[in-house]
Amino acid sequence: MGICLQKENDNKSNQIEDSKTDSSNQIPGDAKQIKLNDQLNMVCLEDFIFTKVVGRGSFGKVMLVQHKMTKKNYAMKILRKDIIQEKGQQVHTMNERQILEVAQHPFIVQLHYAFQTPEKLYLVTDFLVGGELFYHLRKSKKFSEDRMKLYAAELILALDYLHQKGIIYRDLKPENILIGADGHIKLTDFGLSRINLKEGERTYTFCGTPEYLAPEILLGQGHDQSADWWSLGALMYEMIAGAPPFYSKEKGIMFRDRLEKQIEMKPWFSENVSNLLTGLLINDPNKRITIQQIKSHPFFGSLSWDDVYNKTIKPQFIPKLKNELDLQNIDPIFTQEEINDTPINTLKVGTFDKFTYANSQIFKQ
Repeated sequence: MGICLQKENDNKSNQIEDSKTDSSNQIPGDAKQIKLNDQLNMVCLEDFIFTKVVGRGSFGKVMLVQHKMTKKNYAMKILRKDIIQEKGQQVHTMNERQILEVAQHPFIVQLHYAFQTPEKLYLVTDFLVGGELFYHLRKSKKFSEDRMKLYAAELILALDYLHQKGIIYRDLKPENILIGADGHIKLTDFGLSRINLKEGERTYTFCGTPEYLAPEILLGQGHDQSADWWSLGALMYEMIAGAPPFYSKEKGIMFRDRLEKQIEMKPWFSENVSNLLTGLLINDPNKRITIQQIKSHPFFGSLSWDDVYNKTIKPQFIPKLKNELDLQNIDPIFTQEEINDTPINTLKVGTFDKFTYANSQIFKQ
């Protein structure tokens, strides 16, 4: 579970729980859409059929929905405004909304619509029927190096793209990586990301998921985009070892070992992957390898980065699907949940200006 314990831009970054949606597709009483100056002829809640719960990100539950008119399937993330305001999450929520709009990349989920009711916020993005990487990793225990290599390469391109836009992702983990029907991945959930970080600037928020936190974040030394490369190393290690480096249920022990001990490279790791992981998992961010060194590393020597970007490399794993709504690759812990709307007892919520968005030419008339 992602955490953000210190203030950033005077806003706390804690977990946000969201609401459930009614299984009969009846619109709850708060669903009347807010009309704002930036919102004309926009889609609203009544335009969607709610099918299943398909996930939970750092800040909310995710629903599989279908647009009634276009028949297209999407993932809809639902956030409660009262909890966002209670936990000081307004800026982080708007950061996520802004990132999703500007991020146009093959390995990042695309935002299609964003709208709000008096009590809730809705982000409608790509639905990836292959489910979370987390689910597949737990089923397989660990992946082969070749399978991990393509996932890592696609993540590297996504993270590099974000970094060039002044964004630190800060919550890289298997739960936030989705697999499409074609076997390629997309990064999702930007609720802990920091935007507008200038070159040479650092931020000091204690932010991320414990298993993947870079040492400089643990030490409160300030961090920049390099922290994402440490997290990438931890994720790559987990994919081929079966657990993140120094994993322990006792977070204090895990953090202490991360700062004090050498990382054990498993006997089955190749020389190239061990060398790359050593460069990524260096505690001192000033000595950690850079994006140029990562992309030119021998471990990726068999790949063309243009081929990776263009998705011309066939993934080792492609989900077996009966149809586009076959949810066998979605964790049953989600799909077996009831789709009920959670009552909200307070109306002390405000309007999120400039939240609304649509990239489609088909609007509700």
